[in-house]
Amino acid sequence: MKRIAQGAAIASLAIVLSACSGGGTGAEAPTDRDFGTPEAGVVTPGILEGVTLAVADSGGISQEGRTEAVWEPFMEESGAEVVQDSFEAAKLKAMVESGNVTWDIANTTVLDAGQYCGELYEKLDYSMIDISKVPEGTITNDCMVPTISYGFIVAYNTDVFGDNAPNSAADFFDTEKFPGKRAIGLSTYVEPQVLEFALLADGKGASERSVADIDTAISKYKSLGDDLITWTTGAESQQQLESGEVAMSLVWSSRGFGATDAGAPVAPMWGEWILGVDALTVPKGANDPEAAFAGLNFFLGEQQQTKAAELTSFAPVNVDSRPELSPTAETWFINDHLDTGTTIDMQFWTDNYADLESAWTKWASGS
Repeated sequence: MKRIAQGAAIASLAIVLSACSGGGTGAEAPTDRDFGTPEAGVVTPGILEGVTLAVADSGGISQEGRTEAVWEPFMEESGAEVVQDSFEAAKLKAMVESGNVTWDIANTTVLDAGQYCGELYEKLDYSMIDISKVPEGTITNDCMVPTISYGFIVAYNTDVFGDNAPNSAADFFDTEKFPGKRAIGLSTYVEPQVLEFALLADGKGASERSVADIDTAISKYKSLGDDLITWTTGAESQQQLESGEVAMSLVWSSRGFGATDAGAPVAPMWGEWILGVDALTVPKGANDPEAAFAGLNFFLGEQQQTKAAELTSFAPVNVDSRPELSPTAETWFINDHLDTGTTIDMQFWTDNYADLESAWTKWASGS
């Protein structure tokens, strides 16, 4: 049985890439393959024998889970070899600009996939990818399929708040009724969902956006003064919760789950939260786009999505998936709370990316 361990896979990737020239991770793609009518989760047995696909992913439990749930069975079925790397946006840009693209599939943000669709990312051939099982309303664009669904959720300390728990975005900003340090993610990694949460607290729906809202949201966070601290990585956000450094934090749902699973007295606030989606893409200039499309189609299968959800706590992006979750994972499972979640207008943020990036960068740098 072919298996990939993440560390070994990345080492293997370096060897594979160093042996290749002109981009890609293998020879010129064949033109006589018949992939047939796509069905999510299905690939023609042996059709990619001799093909190597390089997958750049986000690391951690999510990459480990997808390796076991998706890429190992994909290798078994298709005959392909899958090697893995860690995704970096700057590295992808350098690859594309140099014409030496060594990744075939990349997990990135919806914002990035939309902003650079056709420039850094290939437009997908949906005649080869079955998206009929993707949940209705899930954010997509011409250059991506959803990788996971997750939440930007306030995780709060149950020992601190007891029966007086926060239940709205406005509560996050109410330091009199809900005293204590709170945290948000603030790094060079632009996340409009963080701004959207502040605007929810002001009663602004996701369809009411204007460029002026960017500064409004930032000012609202600044109004918290010393009661607000920040985190720059998911691991840091989880550590802050586990140590009790913060009373509440706007975190990725997986990190809230991680803190609870580690025994911390932490619970999710479902009254108001923001839906997040990651993007699975094919880099512009990839050596074998057809093979990559086959990988994306397999990724969306019911069994693959079910197992990935069970391994990571992230919500599946197949409507037929019914993962069996632990009681703790069930507590953080966003699909049970979609009625209170907000899907943001990603097209607005894509269209106004220059303003968003400029304001965010100044804020993150302390300006």
